[in-house]
Amino acid sequence: MFQNFKNKLFNCYIRLVKKTISIGKGSTIQYNTYINVGSNRLEIGDNVYVRSNPKGYHAGMPFTSAFFIDIKGAYIKIGNNTRLNGVFIHSQAGIDIGNDCVIASGVQIIDSNGHKVNSINRTIDRDNPIPIKIGNNVWIGLNSIILKGSVIGDNSVVAAGSIVKGIFPNNVLISGNMAKVVGKIKCDNNEDSRT
Repeated sequence: MFQNFKNKLFNCYIRLVKKTISIGKGSTIQYNTYINVGSNRLEIGDNVYVRSNPKGYHAGMPFTSAFFIDIKGAYIKIGNNTRLNGVFIHSQAGIDIGNDCVIASGVQIIDSNGHKVNSINRTIDRDNPIPIKIGNNVWIGLNSIILKGSVIGDNSVVAAGSIVKGIFPNNVLISGNMAKVVGKIKCDNNEDSRT
């Protein structure tokens, strides 16, 4: 009960004080979620649940959920009915997450390398961020990493531990390091609808 009170208090604080953050109706951000977006936009749709506490979660949670935006004009947008469980999202360009997504704990979504790969001044030069788009009804499994420029199509599943960089169509199973399409997903109510 005290946890629920802290969550409600934290969400009221965000709504009243953080003018660049919008939280939709019925959404909950657990109180120990780390948010550092400066004057940039963080948009959270309706009925979104951001979990930062492993209590009641079916797997380990290596860190609390965190949202970082540190470049002017960058943004994070999360669609309706999406669940995020101990995720790290860092935007320097733009990150769009669709409706009805499930993102498991340990997932990192990062639209920049943080520094240049081929640079004499690697420690001081920044690379060019590229936006990330995650479609609707996407499930991203435990400890996966979504890298800059990636596009994941609707109804797709990213297997646990995958490292994703690239453009992937709708209705596919994505797996591996570097991830590739390993199957197709049928969109029906069967428990295992993989082909």
